[in-house]
Amino acid sequence: MSRTAGVVIVGGGVTGASIAFHLAGLGVREILLLERNALASGGTGRSVGILRQLYPTPQTTQMVLRSLAVFQRFGEAVGGDAAYVACGALIGVGPAMRATLESTVARQRALGVRAEVLDPKDVARVEPRIDPAGLGAVLWEPDSGYGDPTSVTLGFAEAARRRGVTIAQGVGVTAIHQRGGRVTGVATTRGESIDTPIVVNCAGLWSPAVGRLAGLALPIVVGRHPVFVVERDTGFGPPHCVYLDLAGGAYARPETGGLTLTGSLLDDEANHPMDPEQLGAEVGHDEAEAALARTARAMPRMIEARYRRGWAGAFDITPDWMPILDETSVRGFWVAAGMSGHGFKLSPAVGEMMAALVTGARPPVDATAFRLGRFTGATAEATFVSSYLT
Repeated sequence: MSRTAGVVIVGGGVTGASIAFHLAGLGVREILLLERNALASGGTGRSVGILRQLYPTPQTTQMVLRSLAVFQRFGEAVGGDAAYVACGALIGVGPAMRATLESTVARQRALGVRAEVLDPKDVARVEPRIDPAGLGAVLWEPDSGYGDPTSVTLGFAEAARRRGVTIAQGVGVTAIHQRGGRVTGVATTRGESIDTPIVVNCAGLWSPAVGRLAGLALPIVVGRHPVFVVERDTGFGPPHCVYLDLAGGAYARPETGGLTLTGSLLDDEANHPMDPEQLGAEVGHDEAEAALARTARAMPRMIEARYRRGWAGAFDITPDWMPILDETSVRGFWVAAGMSGHGFKLSPAVGEMMAALVTGARPPVDATAFRLGRFTGATAEATFVSSYLT
């Protein structure tokens, strides 16, 4: 069996769905999105969905602002419900990082970010349940919060269908066909051969495997990031805001039903490679103890919280913790992967940028910083914190 497509998108997570929506919005026809399982069943569905605005470069700041504007009016801009909760976000840093934080925030404000650097003693006026001991400064982002990555994916997908995109679930890609250094099509797990001049690899945790089908070794490591769910005690009070304690190495994100999602900001996930097929595997209380202890130090009221469950999440990580958004050396074979934990929060802007790049239009944000070639002949030395601050 064989058929044709104008563009084949590989991967039905939030990135692939956003790209499909935006490509169709530019008038591209015969778009086919292939998802090996179900929409949002990969890393997207295991994301904690935090939306924060602190980023180290002008390009990422512009992208997160464009994305936040979409989340804030998702029903109007796309359709569906992003389940966006603007509870605000606090980001704490140690004393040695205060000057860096202040300079980064100054640059961000010039681009339109609404944020305020607080002295630790002033944090209580925003969230009194945070322990400011050991902090040098705390960033307050009142417009930040969290959303539902699965709902956003389904919203983009349904809107893409309305624009004429075909979405095939339960269909994986087994080969990338090429001739003369250019993509000519793909083969699928259903035995189909699909002729197409353009393939976009949005396979997230599986993007290195899809890259290998085209003979490419993408500089992406799949790193393990356990997520833990705790139930706040009945006397906790109203839900807390999003809190990222970069000094102590923990984050806390509220969820409905009196729950909190939490995990570590201390470990470098790139040093903990994981088979992506282990995504979502249960993790035990023993593994959770260290992370939950850091959460309780950051927000002492959490010491009374009851552990509910945990799962193995994962990031597709590049050496500099920034995405790859570029065409590869195989012409017509594009990559939108290596999101390094930023995929959900940047997804509207990534879809917008990739649609422009693929069609030859000028992207609304300079894409130079996301080129694949930035890793050629260089060793990037980066840590998790560098995805927040320069």
